[in-house]
Amino acid sequence: MTTVLVIGATGKQGGAVAELLLRHGHEVTAYVRSSGSPPARALSAAGARLFVGDLSDPAALAGAARGADAVFALSVPFGAGGAEEEAAQGRLLVDAAARAGAHLVYSSVRGADRMVATGIDHADSKQLTEAYLRAQEVRATVLGPVYFMENVLNLGFSRLGDGILANPLSAGKPLDQVTVRDIAGLAVAAIEHPDRFVGRRIDVVSNRVTGQEAARILGEVLGREIPYRRLPLDQVRQWAGAEIADMFQRFEDNTDFLDVDGLHAAYPGVAWHSYADWARTVDWDLVLRAQPTAR
Repeated sequence: MTTVLVIGATGKQGGAVAELLLRHGHEVTAYVRSSGSPPARALSAAGARLFVGDLSDPAALAGAARGADAVFALSVPFGAGGAEEEAAQGRLLVDAAARAGAHLVYSSVRGADRMVATGIDHADSKQLTEAYLRAQEVRATVLGPVYFMENVLNLGFSRLGDGILANPLSAGKPLDQVTVRDIAGLAVAAIEHPDRFVGRRIDVVSNRVTGQEAARILGEVLGREIPYRRLPLDQVRQWAGAEIADMFQRFEDNTDFLDVDGLHAAYPGVAWHSYADWARTVDWDLVLRAQPTAR
């Protein structure tokens, strides 16, 4: 049994990691902003120990990490302070793991090991964190997820509640995507086998699909036709801001894709999910009932 501190345990990534660690019989400390939130109470009921704090509090992070064998960590993007605020969170996470002598499994973003300014704050901030991590004496594994499959669950953007799949990419443009379930599978493998993972950086992808393919798969799972509709980038810029619009423009222009088959062959112990596999794990009745559609 390994003692693991999970940062962001009430979010999608951290929650998937905490859940899988608990299923594997590990001792989990969930770092949460509030012990009274429904996700925090669910973690406690599942056997996790709760530790209340935020990502800007070095004393709380150090206290939570004390005695941990491993730390799964991620920083929170889109704060008022932009890239520097998130990078500051990253530095505190690295410091907490280093002081505890713990194995840090840090969830970053694809390609953030290269110090090349992108103009996209949530990518540039992780470049700064990874640069800081490389300069410290800490046992670490870095995961670099691509675009999340779970983003489609934001119905205000994807418009699934309106019976369509909306996205800024052209219908036939391939997009590397990952589910948090596979991030969790790889993170837990790293925690359980540090001898094989310490010092490694792994960009993580589950499947490559186009918008048309994603719409067809979702239609098959939901049992009705889901047309694909391309969103104009100017509209995305108005709704979600320049950072998100610029990110999708980079996806549209991208020709550098990951080796999906090679990655999965290298880590056969992870129960990798295709887009269809992932879609079948979602409680769509709950999702479509709980989230508002676009107005």
